Amino acid sequence: MDKPEVRTRFMQNINRFLPLVTLSPFFEALLKTHTCAHNLIGALEGMTDISAKKVFIFTEFNRDRNACNELVDFLRKSGQPDAARELELYNQWTAPPVYSQDVRLTVKKAHTFRSGESRWFVMNGAPRGRVLLFLQVPDLQNEADRFDDLFQKLFFSVKVYRNYSCDQIVDTLKTASEGEFKEDALIVMFIGHGRDQMVQGNGPSDEIHIKKLVDLFSENKCHVTLRPKPKIFVFNCCRYYTGANPPEPVVEREWMDGTTRTFICYACADGTESFYTGNGYTLYGQAFSHCIAEYAHDLNLTEIFNKTCDEMNRAIIQQSPELIMKNVDRQLFFNPGLYKDK
Repeated sequence: MDKPEVRTRFMQNINRFLPLVTLSPFFEALLKTHTCAHNLIGALEGMTDISAKKVFIFTEFNRDRNACNELVDFLRKSGQPDAARELELYNQWTAPPVYSQDVRLTVKKAHTFRSGESRWFVMNGAPRGRVLLFLQVPDLQNEADRFDDLFQKLFFSVKVYRNYSCDQIVDTLKTASEGEFKEDALIVMFIGHGRDQMVQGNGPSDEIHIKKLVDLFSENKCHVTLRPKPKIFVFNCCRYYTGANPPEPVVEREWMDGTTRTFICYACADGTESFYTGNGYTLYGQAFSHCIAEYAHDLNLTEIFNKTCDEMNRAIIQQSPELIMKNVDRQLFFNPGLYKDK
């Protein structure tokens, strides 16, 4: 459900919708294959009250348009066409956003604080997290400034590094990984050039595999205080294919065995370039930053990324961003504008 006003109307009418739904064994079996199941199914299995289970399913499994489409499909497959048709009416597209060229975006304030318990990563700190942002292309200064401002509005401290060599990048990340980590989350963002799972330092011949960067934060290398906390890597790098075989997904799973609670967001995973807009932003940077500002008040990081993918797929020049999660056992909400009650 992409439109906040549509979701509000659904919640107002949910007591009329839920009687149309039967939690048959087949429907519940299908639900275990849902995109959100790995985060939500555990909480659902602890519920015995049927009404409470219905409310949980149709308020937590349908926050993203694609996720809601899956529920519609499950209802149809389990012989509940009336419920499927009713839910589908609510699952509407948002109008394409009008992208601002301003560095500073307005971030909508959250109304519900989601932090801790068994379903959410703790996001109570002040600052709430730490951002290490590497800007490798001077023409994208606007994009770096925008994410700097945006993450500060999400209560993260931000440090921007410009035109670093790969050795300097490694040294900076190694220091962050090995030191005591008091914040609740870490974000590492690269804005620059890259190819074939490599990011570029301060020259065309200065490259490093993203594996080596992510691996610095594996269980046996990062500080004990950082291990239980979410690590988010955002690689907004041009990627072009140079080999003889068809392009493969950017992130190879086999080398991620030592990583935990790790999100890896990549701007494009299909061998195409991460194009510039000509106004100091990449297409991915434009879409991702606007989706954070617009939806972080209600959606988790995974859902925000899915929104970004939707926007990229509707663009004239299409890209296919990729998100890989390793041992992610909770949802991450940025909770803009809200703090933990004292």
